[in-house]
Amino acid sequence: MTSSSNYQISYGKKNFVLKNSGKFNDKYHKIQELGYGGFSKVYRVQNIKTKEVFACKEIVKSHLSDPDKFSKEINILSKCDHPNIIKLYEVYEDSRYFDLIMEVCIGGSLLDKLIEKMDEEGKAYSENEAANIFKQIMLGINYCHKQGIAHRDLKLENILFLSKNKNSTIKIIDFGLSHITRKKLVQIITGKNFDNFGMESIVGTTHYISPEVLQGKYNQKCDIWSAGVILYALLSGHFPFKGSNNKEIYNNIKKINFDFNKEEWKLISNEAKDLIKNMLCIEDKRFNAEQVLNHIWLTKMSPNLRNTKNKINITHLKNYKNSSNFKKFIISYMASRLDESEIKNLKKNFYDLDINKDGTISLEELKQSFLNINKVRTNNKISLKEINDIFKSIDLDNSKRIEYTEFISAMMEQNLYCEEEKLINTFKLLDKDGSGKISKDEIKKALGDKKLRDIEIKNFINKFDLDGNGEIDYYEFVSCMNSDKDY
Repeated sequence: MTSSSNYQISYGKKNFVLKNSGKFNDKYHKIQELGYGGFSKVYRVQNIKTKEVFACKEIVKSHLSDPDKFSKEINILSKCDHPNIIKLYEVYEDSRYFDLIMEVCIGGSLLDKLIEKMDEEGKAYSENEAANIFKQIMLGINYCHKQGIAHRDLKLENILFLSKNKNSTIKIIDFGLSHITRKKLVQIITGKNFDNFGMESIVGTTHYISPEVLQGKYNQKCDIWSAGVILYALLSGHFPFKGSNNKEIYNNIKKINFDFNKEEWKLISNEAKDLIKNMLCIEDKRFNAEQVLNHIWLTKMSPNLRNTKNKINITHLKNYKNSSNFKKFIISYMASRLDESEIKNLKKNFYDLDINKDGTISLEELKQSFLNINKVRTNNKISLKEINDIFKSIDLDNSKRIEYTEFISAMMEQNLYCEEEKLINTFKLLDKDGSGKISKDEIKKALGDKKLRDIEIKNFINKFDLDGNGEIDYYEFVSCMNSDKDY
């Protein structure tokens, strides 16, 4: 994706998080209040034009004692690209409020579900049920840690079910207390592993906070401790560290004073208890996220069922590779906003290809999958050069990894991204001034790259700009999205 000046145009999920100013109520109306915190409220809202329903976190500006903390949450959510982390779509700002538009989770929180289960059935989750939930939580945590992000406030309330379906996707929310480390810089300068990069702010929620956080010197393994508390609660219906007040609870946490003596633990496997012991222990001996995911209890109770060899459409990926740059941008934009129900099979494929469970697909992982496909094909085998070329064409942000949205973009079928409603909504979102045309300035804003010159944008959109006037009208937009000629 180079222009005549050899300037590389790259983009990723963060470019698809829209930054808007003006009156929020002109575009959305509030349907229902879903919850509230110290300085924010969460609503279910509906886009007035498209009728799409979202969640909206409304923050009162005057209540923000630390604007940097709020900006950090936006940056983290814009950066995160994983099926088990809540999606951020838009950020609105006016004189009084910040409004974050996110995907809506209608299944309730994990705390709500656990309480409901205890009330109705008199017991907590079975090991198999808990494992299927917990694995998704750990996949999200492992992704965050690989990206240099520590959540720092994992708790049952911050784990949501996307739908009311029994097998609903799990979403991690509320990154307000999260911390991004300067991982690569620290490693380059000091040669130290990320595990040695510390944090000092005492943050978190009473029952979930780790002993080293209470001491004010810790690393991202504080999330593993919190996840261990969550797993203990899922299996037993109560917290591991008890007390009549915070001081007593904190003392038990510092002493790592918990047990499996209650009646319900007699029916729970030794493997489950072993995993919890390796999560609720001193920091130096505590598992990291990858070790948790590879523990025998989780692999046995929630196994990986890899079967991608018949699910990857080689011809489709080759066609995507040859697609025009701007078409890839539009498909990626759509992919970033797709409803979970539309891509559930693609999500399974992504999990299958992500062998090391870090939330991205490496070139080696892609090669391995294609080599497995070659083993069962008698002809038209795919070469290593073709695999390399396909990988580069999917890696739109040049990160040397295939992110989740990039994968979905490449695997989407034309009949999905060419649905009339999706085309109309995408065009309207890019046509910010409502002129009926997507201008160079609007494309530059969407790409988030102020360095782009007109010639570079011209080369970027040339397959769509049929009349050569430097703008894309809706006829050109639809014609080129429906056409296979740019393949």
